[in-house]
Amino acid sequence: MINLIRKLVSITVISVLMVPVASISLSQQIYTNERQKGDTSSVLHNGGFTGADVPSLPVLLGDYVNIGTRTDKGRTDISKLINILKRMNAKDYMHLVWKEKRYPGAWQDFQLMAPKFQDANIRLWLYLTPPSEGVPEPYGGDYVRWATECAKVAAKYPIVMGICIDDFNGNVRKFNPSYCKQMMQAAHKIAPHLSFLVVCYFGYQKYINTHVKMGVIDGVIFPYFYPHQNHSNVKKLLPQIKTYRKWLDNCTKKGKLSGKMPLVVMVYATKHSASPNAPTPDYVKKCLEVGLKATQDKTANGVVTYCLPKSKPEFVNHVGIIYHGWEANRKEGKQ
Repeated sequence: MINLIRKLVSITVISVLMVPVASISLSQQIYTNERQKGDTSSVLHNGGFTGADVPSLPVLLGDYVNIGTRTDKGRTDISKLINILKRMNAKDYMHLVWKEKRYPGAWQDFQLMAPKFQDANIRLWLYLTPPSEGVPEPYGGDYVRWATECAKVAAKYPIVMGICIDDFNGNVRKFNPSYCKQMMQAAHKIAPHLSFLVVCYFGYQKYINTHVKMGVIDGVIFPYFYPHQNHSNVKKLLPQIKTYRKWLDNCTKKGKLSGKMPLVVMVYATKHSASPNAPTPDYVKKCLEVGLKATQDKTANGVVTYCLPKSKPEFVNHVGIIYHGWEANRKEGKQ
């Protein structure tokens, strides 16, 4: 997936709160807070899967990668990014860390983001490339080290929610269940609340079958693209979500796990190389509507935009309509 960003990046370049010590777990604190706010719609089960203190995944209203908010030197303009996320009413941001030549200073930017995202109350996720796309720098293919370093930031700034791995379904030899456990055990020694989300396309679920049954991940990010391979057909999205939900529930049942494995819908906002057409703002809006309808029906756990061109107001505005609408309905008790 990450290869899709290369062309877009070149175009774009041109044109503190600490968690208090308490007798209850962080997951229990978050669940209690959501219940007190009347937002139990965001809770699909009473905790994550990879650790006792991993909270239930809230409804994600998310965005991924800093497209449209990069400086002339390729770094993230953090203030600009936060302002745009606030305009959209995004509650989550997944920050890509990849090769230095593609995303210079991305890991340093993540560390700088944490206190500012804490102040802005926008959840922050570390999104890493797998070996098939070129390992992220500076820690390379040592993902246990990545988990540890992310946890160090999260321990200080608990707005850092977890780790995401791109194209996970194509890298399960590296990320076998034992290695995934090792990663999260190392992370949870420092920041027990961290979640572990993985990207798996529809039709490739078999590659994560064991991971789901063993509960070594906390949720799946599902990019909507296959098998239709275009950015105009929205009709297949809801059936795919329902099929994916049923498959996940069957896997957790076979693994004798309690609760639902979260499913987050990722919507392309820039062209996949195999697509004959590019996404339009209306296409993105319609897909987000479907994803959040599924969330309302408890078959999904929210949505995230993929490579949203945040320098283009029409895209930002369309996403904002959906995200603000969800929040308004939630406050009215309609979600």
